[in-house]
Amino acid sequence: MDITRLFIYNLKKWRKAKGLSQKALAERCGTSYTYIRQLESANGNPSFLFIGKIADALGIEPYLLFYDDSPESLPKPGQAELINPVKADFLDRISIEFDRAIKKIT
Repeated sequence: MDITRLFIYNLKKWRKAKGLSQKALAERCGTSYTYIRQLESANGNPSFLFIGKIADALGIEPYLLFYDDSPESLPKPGQAELINPVKADFLDRISIEFDRAIKKIT
C-alpha cells in the first residue's frame, strides 16, 4: 500500500474508531471539515505539523497514521515457527512412551 493510501486508510479508521465525524475532527484540529474531507479523498497534502494536530485530536501517536497493519504487511511465519510446535509435541509424546516402556522393564 502506498503512503498516501495508507495515511487515508488510517485517518478514516482512527476517526471512525473515535466516533468522530469529519466536522468534529476538523474542529479539534482547528481547520474546516472540507480540509479533512480533502485529506480523506487524497486531494490534500498535510504538513508534518498538521499530521501532529490530527494525531493529537485523535489521541494517538502520529506514527499510527502511517502504520500498516494489513494482513499483507505482517511477517509470514518461517519454517521454524511452523515446525517447532510440532516438534515439541512429538518430543512430549516420545517422552511419555519412553517413560511407559521404562516402567514396564523395571
